[in-house]
Amino acid sequence: MATDDKFIDHASLLFEEAFPGSNDIYVFSRSRSLKYVKLAVDKIIKPNRILKNPTLNAHDYAEYDVVIFHSLSELFFSEIFSVPEEIPTIWLGWGYDYYNLITSPESLLLAETQKVTENARIKSYVSFIASKVRTILEKLKVNKTKIDAIEKITLFSPVLPQEYDLVRSSRKWKNFPEYLQWNYGTIEDNFIRGYENTEVDSNSILVGNSASSTSNHLEIFNLLRNLNVSDRYIVLPLSYGNKGYGSRIKKMGYDLFGRNFVPLIDFMAIDDYVQAIKKCGFVIMNHKRQQAVGNIVIMLYFGARIFLREENPTYTFLNEIGVVLSSVQELESEPSLIDTPLSSEEKKNNRQLVVDYWCREKGIERTKNIVKRALFLSRQNHNLAKTRA
Repeated sequence: MATDDKFIDHASLLFEEAFPGSNDIYVFSRSRSLKYVKLAVDKIIKPNRILKNPTLNAHDYAEYDVVIFHSLSELFFSEIFSVPEEIPTIWLGWGYDYYNLITSPESLLLAETQKVTENARIKSYVSFIASKVRTILEKLKVNKTKIDAIEKITLFSPVLPQEYDLVRSSRKWKNFPEYLQWNYGTIEDNFIRGYENTEVDSNSILVGNSASSTSNHLEIFNLLRNLNVSDRYIVLPLSYGNKGYGSRIKKMGYDLFGRNFVPLIDFMAIDDYVQAIKKCGFVIMNHKRQQAVGNIVIMLYFGARIFLREENPTYTFLNEIGVVLSSVQELESEPSLIDTPLSSEEKKNNRQLVVDYWCREKGIERTKNIVKRALFLSRQNHNLAKTRA
């Protein structure tokens, strides 16, 4: 079960390698023409966004051994309750679908970014009120439905292992899915295909990954201005996210950096995107939450120096597996880091680590493991229920 998103093709390749000819892909989309999913799908389902009733019934699901939800979109809440009890379910988390359980949206923004977003909301009074109403409704209704759905799921794999404990400890659960590691995409097939052995070839600076306020762009703009990097290009991916926020950030970027500011506005084919970012020897991701992991993996492979916030779980995860990286806080106290590329040994170390972790072989192995584990847990629960009866 999926939405029309670029990650789905990555997943499709892995599941087909692991279980050839055994996978059906259902995509929920208002349009019959999919924008991001390019591989063949078995069914396109037009969701009922008003009633939010399940589109499939227990009989539809009964022919499958496992049902996998790619993210926990609100569209899928009711679907989970249509899956028969004896069929295991897997939730492959993306981040947006569980961070509202971990923390509030406002807590992910730094002070200057928060001011910009609040001022923009106040200018649009209707949008401001609508935002408040949505927040209240989410807390009163959507979260309850979501929590019930999560408690019915068999296995949960967030983007990073650390996030599993953050979600599990976010509240008291009646039941909580077991954890097993799984990741979208592989080095060979998705991240650097066609760019094997490529290295960064310039000292441009990549900032953020999208037109999302959680990138905290403004704080980095101010930092870069203070670091006097006027002779270097500042590259900002803004092709997806919040268009209004993206427009404001684009204007600020041009005001501050002039012709050296390079916003990537239009959605780009992966080859064109990699061509643009491989010029960036330095990458600053100012998120307080996990975000942009795919971009970070690509740039680590290419040998860029990466700056992440210390409170970001991605920083903790990469440190734990041995990746050489820096924190945004270090850059604030040691400005020379923005002029200090990684050594040859550090680049080699980082490339090997990301190849080992995100290689195709590991991806297929994880795919087999997560399905086998879900089936085992389902059988175990079924036998336990029979014993109790």
